[in-house]
Amino acid sequence: MSTGMPAGIWLAKFGKIVKDYFGHTPYQVGSSLTSKNWRDVDVRLILPDDEYAARFGSVHATSGDRRVAAITLAFAALGKEMTGLPIDFQIQPQTHANERYDGMRSALIETGPALLGGEEKPRG
Repeated sequence: MSTGMPAGIWLAKFGKIVKDYFGHTPYQVGSSLTSKNWRDVDVRLILPDDEYAARFGSVHATSGDRRVAAITLAFAALGKEMTGLPIDFQIQPQTHANERYDGMRSALIETGPALLGGEEKPRG
């Protein structure tokens, strides 16, 4: 399934911004990958446990931390503004994500000639 065009392009661009900030690729997960009837677009940033702990504290308290909440809200709002989609953005430690969620993950990356090592040639 897909979020459609041009929202899918903007979703990949949002993923690039998240990666540029955190250094890790976010993933589209949940029903928007498998169904035409989705309520929101789930985007997950999965950080190594030690990096999550260094940024936010205990990897066992994945909700309720004010720092996590602030960044989550900010990136969810950015994603919604960029894509026009109802983005549900969450940051999760790797162990937590892998133990609790076994569904599909689709990396939010941009592709194209310049990103694959090729050069774009001028037209005309």
